[in-house]
Amino acid sequence: MLKYFFQFVLKLMARAVLSRHRPRVVGITGSMGKTTTKQAVAAVLQTRFSVRASSGNFNNEIGLPLSVLGVSSGLSGFSLGASVFLNFFRSFFTSQYPEMLVLEMGADKVGDIAYLTRIAPPHIGLVTRVAEAHTQNFGDVETIQKEKAKIVSALSHSGLAVLNADDARVMAMSQLHKGKIITFGLSEGADVRAMGAEVTQRLFGPEFRAEADLGTKFMIRYNGASYRVEVSGLLGLPQVYALLAGFAAGVSLGIGPKHCAEALIRVAPVPGRLRPISGIKNTIVLDDTYNSSPDAAVEALKVLKQVRARRRLAVLGDMLELGAQTETAHRHLGRIARDLGVDLLFTVGERARFIAEEAWLSGFAKSKIFEFETTEDAAIPLQNKLAEADAVLIKGSQGVRMEKIVLEIMAHPQDASELLCRQEPKWQKPPK
Repeated sequence: MLKYFFQFVLKLMARAVLSRHRPRVVGITGSMGKTTTKQAVAAVLQTRFSVRASSGNFNNEIGLPLSVLGVSSGLSGFSLGASVFLNFFRSFFTSQYPEMLVLEMGADKVGDIAYLTRIAPPHIGLVTRVAEAHTQNFGDVETIQKEKAKIVSALSHSGLAVLNADDARVMAMSQLHKGKIITFGLSEGADVRAMGAEVTQRLFGPEFRAEADLGTKFMIRYNGASYRVEVSGLLGLPQVYALLAGFAAGVSLGIGPKHCAEALIRVAPVPGRLRPISGIKNTIVLDDTYNSSPDAAVEALKVLKQVRARRRLAVLGDMLELGAQTETAHRHLGRIARDLGVDLLFTVGERARFIAEEAWLSGFAKSKIFEFETTEDAAIPLQNKLAEADAVLIKGSQGVRMEKIVLEIMAHPQDASELLCRQEPKWQKPPK
């Protein structure tokens, strides 16, 4: 009961602040890529406007109002309550409120997007991708599509829809908006198009640092001209889509395309989202441990294949909240791991056993598959198998806590609070 009262008060506070200052709101939703897209949009818009982007993954009925009020993540209990009321009065009476709010809008169940857009009606609605995620709550991908589409339905005629041209389910949402639409993607029909995307990598050596020496480069084609983009610490097509979305939002708001492209270099990698980290024994760790879904896991394995390394290891944990799709999705991942040339496969969790079994049935050598119940069980065996110039992908759903494995094999664990997800004190408490 107390939670719902707090939620109700937050909603009223957020709506009061937005009514008082009337900033333009960029709402970002999708099954994957929301946080990096938020970072890219904010980086571009900051070249012209005063901007506030939602903190961390503040994208639900509690987090979104907190972002509107400017409350930072990591607070709880009395500290959170005090900060909420203090920030409300500061936000309401200030004359320096941001011109633009860039807000993630997540959905774990039907009705979430409608609730969030009633709090913060978007002027720009951006949809990254529709894929199988949280299907346990939604039932099927068609329901997920309808839920994500609510952000487009919430736009006024003067609003802007920013849509992924390569996702047919996202493009179908264009029928819901009579105003301006701009698309991004790799296909020829995209208004903002990426060409020649590839992972960049400096050679292994004594001074090699994965955080700086791995990245992505590509060309953006827009309105008949081309713009070169090269970024460090962001890997593969999932990040390219995020950068394209940032560019698309910027040019739609009148920022010059050259300035938009230049701003993208300032987009920093987000903890737990395909972030390259230097590992022990002069190895590369691809930390994709924030969460996992079938499509996101496949994309991560594709990035692993592009990294130059002596061997490629994949450590794959349970993908949760998939409902009836659980076994099928995990088995598919086992086949993909085989097809994409993974050299050693580690699985963590009961559901991930389907990954291991299907990889073996598909021709993966049994001697190169290692199964574990927990992250604690997997950490030391993985350390023992790692050798110089290996690259290892670590991915799993939040509940599996795969970042604990990254902590065990990263070269500089003293940097964990900066580089890894879920390092706040509340995540370090043992489960009850």
